[in-house]
Amino acid sequence: MSRRTEEIPQNEHKQNETEKNEHGPAAGRPDGPAKPSSERPRPARSWAEVRHLLVRLHFYAGVLVAPFLLVAALTGLAYTLTPQLDRLVYGDQLRVERVGDEVRPLAEQIAAARAAYPEGTLASVITPPGPEDTTRIVLAVPELGENQRTVFVDPYTAEVRGELTTWFGSTPLTTWLDDLHRNLHLGETGRLYSEVAASWLWVAVAGGLVLWLGRARGLRARSARGVLLPDRKAKGVRRTRSWHAATGVWLALGLLFLSATGLTWSNYGGERFGRLLDAANGNA
Repeated sequence: MSRRTEEIPQNEHKQNETEKNEHGPAAGRPDGPAKPSSERPRPARSWAEVRHLLVRLHFYAGVLVAPFLLVAALTGLAYTLTPQLDRLVYGDQLRVERVGDEVRPLAEQIAAARAAYPEGTLASVITPPGPEDTTRIVLAVPELGENQRTVFVDPYTAEVRGELTTWFGSTPLTTWLDDLHRNLHLGETGRLYSEVAASWLWVAVAGGLVLWLGRARGLRARSARGVLLPDRKAKGVRRTRSWHAATGVWLALGLLFLSATGLTWSNYGGERFGRLLDAANGNA
């Protein structure tokens, strides 16, 4: 009995030594007794799961937003150039052949426009903004719906230079660009897509920033240079990802501002924004 009693501590000692070798410093754990698995911290695994979700959201949001963003950027740029484009396309209607010395009475110009286009009723008159511009006589024609017929008259000769179907004073080209910018010429479906894409632009930008900041914090120096500038030493996919991320950081505020201002003109988001403004003005 005494011999057997002495052997038990030796076996337990060997077992403890084995556990220390398996769970000791080589395995990155303290020498003390291991905690139950349910109580062990899992920060690395938790971040990996969050990062995996953010990567998927960033990718699918980018696929959803990219076509809208490209079209919105190009059409928005073209929209800022509509005065020049209108003069190029509709120069005969918008400009006079020769600047005269005396302007004909406005009533005479209206009479000339009504004689050429008697249908409809007079809606408004837009006087020439410059000496080389024509007078615009806007007629409301029921057959045109919410559009109008604008007759262009030479203010010096009262000669009718032509007419265009306009939308609240906008030329057909400007109206076409406006529809492309708002709904991609897809009607209500395109408008809903534009609103959803503008809403998800926040997800794409915010997710990309979190992913890049987390990666830059782990792989590069914790400095503004490591976040704002691409890694020129990287090669292949890492180089492309670095340029993509650094460019996204610089454009983040602009993209968020673009999304916020675009949503104020959207169908559902714009309506709620209008109600919020009305409520704020009512409480002021």
